[in-house]
Amino acid sequence: MDQELLDICQQIFKNIISQLTLHLRFMDLALDQFTLVPQQKSIEISCDGTYLYYHPLFVIKTYQHRPDGLTRGYLHIVLHAVFRHPFLSAHMQASLWDLACDIAVENMISELKLAFLEKDENQEKQRELAAMKEKVDLLSAQKIYAYLRDQVDPDKVKWLKTLFYFDDHACWYDFNQTVNRKSKLYGEESKDDPGSSSDNEFENASHDNPHDSPNKEKSKRQLTASELQQLKNSQEKWRRIQERIKTDLETFSRDDQPAASQLIQALKPLKREKYDYATFLRKFMVQGEKVKLNDNDFDYIFYTYGLKLYHNMPLIEALEQSELANLRDFVIAIDTSGSVSGPIVQSFLEKTYNIFKQRDHFFERFNVHIIQCDAKIQEDMKITTFDQFDKYIQQMEIKGLGGTDFRPVFSHVDELLEKKELTRLQGLIYFTDGDGIYPQYQPRYRTAFVFIDSKAYDQAKVPAWAIKYLIEDDEMEDFNA
Repeated sequence: MDQELLDICQQIFKNIISQLTLHLRFMDLALDQFTLVPQQKSIEISCDGTYLYYHPLFVIKTYQHRPDGLTRGYLHIVLHAVFRHPFLSAHMQASLWDLACDIAVENMISELKLAFLEKDENQEKQRELAAMKEKVDLLSAQKIYAYLRDQVDPDKVKWLKTLFYFDDHACWYDFNQTVNRKSKLYGEESKDDPGSSSDNEFENASHDNPHDSPNKEKSKRQLTASELQQLKNSQEKWRRIQERIKTDLETFSRDDQPAASQLIQALKPLKREKYDYATFLRKFMVQGEKVKLNDNDFDYIFYTYGLKLYHNMPLIEALEQSELANLRDFVIAIDTSGSVSGPIVQSFLEKTYNIFKQRDHFFERFNVHIIQCDAKIQEDMKITTFDQFDKYIQQMEIKGLGGTDFRPVFSHVDELLEKKELTRLQGLIYFTDGDGIYPQYQPRYRTAFVFIDSKAYDQAKVPAWAIKYLIEDDEMEDFNA
């Protein structure tokens, strides 16, 4: 590879970084993080969060004809890393996720209002972004992804890919595929259900971006242990950089940056520690013995030897004790104010019921109270069997539809504890939109407020002693499936 070309490319990137740092001081650390790697493959430019792979001729020609276009493209790639798009791509349809991420970063570049990056050629992007903002409340990659999947026809998607494309994303999926297969962890410090399927939707996902190179067929390459660790380190590094940018914007740079509030808002969802709902519910479980076949501690050698020697007479019996994480007493409170709809409440209860039933999450005898409350207690239904639980869900009627006051539920649960109606209470989950009066005191049991709306989640003033959980859009899909 011609060293002179490489030297020119190094100088080009150095100039780009200097120019962007001058205008975006709060991103100084983020702008100079990549290790530049020249290559002669058909992919023009791509980045996995650590290495920026580029074709020298692509960089030189683009900079020669559209220097600001390459500068915008470099910022496009940096913002992918800041928003940690390469590490959040599991369980999405790859081609739509690629486009959603491109739209999200291009929107943020526009919000930064850097005059030298806003050329006539970007006006079409601006029109599309303006139209999208009327339908999507926050142009984050996750929300754009849901919008593209549910409301945009394939022909429009294909055209949008051409409009917003800059870098190839194939290298993102090497990390996610390897992690999914080996540890079943992905994304933002994810603690997904270890019992869930490890099938990766990307293996059959379509990559029909018109700019795709022939080798962007979904990568099957397994990363080595050192490569995987390096990318995990990169993931953590970008988490820290994202936090630093947010802190800087909230303090020193807010007055200097007109788009500070938009960027702060865009970074907010990234701070959330992500669990799937089943994993979240396990926070409330306790260890206890349950009578069931315990295959883990059973010696099959003596068992089968006895069957063979004594003709169907085993030497030992199967162990019937197993220690499991279970629930015994539990409270599910439902906010039945006018802002929470019946079908969503029913879907939430169905999902909760299915998780409880699937994996022996309850002891043989359990005691669940489902409480409906708006500004006062409307109903308290005691459930002790799965049949009762199922029947209640099918026949439930939302009662209330008034204002929202969370305090009556806590007072009622305290009364149940005093009466010994609840003797081993593991916790209380309150399903709500968050707009109500919270109790001032901390109860003696674990409490979580569960939200379905990201805006309500961000604005809710949940007490410090309570857990706050947001059911993401993709989980809501599962609820309604």
